[in-house]
Amino acid sequence: MIDFGPPPGNAVFNFVINGLTKSGDMEEAMKIKKLMENRGLKPDHAKLSPATFHTLIRGFCKLEQYDKAVRLIREMKEHGVNPNHDEYNKLIKSLCMKALDWETAEKLQEEMKVNGLILNGRTSALIRAVKELKEGVAT
Repeated sequence: MIDFGPPPGNAVFNFVINGLTKSGDMEEAMKIKKLMENRGLKPDHAKLSPATFHTLIRGFCKLEQYDKAVRLIREMKEHGVNPNHDEYNKLIKSLCMKALDWETAEKLQEEMKVNGLILNGRTSALIRAVKELKEGVAT
């Protein structure tokens, strides 16, 4: 498909990435993202590219690979795409509920504030609850 005819646009690549992510094949999904970048389909000018990052972040959270999801948040910024409330919220909820990693969640919450985003009350309460739980267990 890529070698013949007009080059596929972001929508086609995003569709493939979405399917790979749903099947848990994050390695292949990241290869497709890299192919997009190499072909000049940069996230800073394409309407669907934030969706590419959103899909990949959700995929890594589903597989509990939070470090990779956090890296993608950073990479979005490098491409001039500002992470929105949804990306942060999904990652913070996953960090708290699955990894009990309130420290990283709290850092992401601070990052949101710097970027003018506000975390919803439930997710903020979740960070506090996990922090209190972890600190209570440690004492």
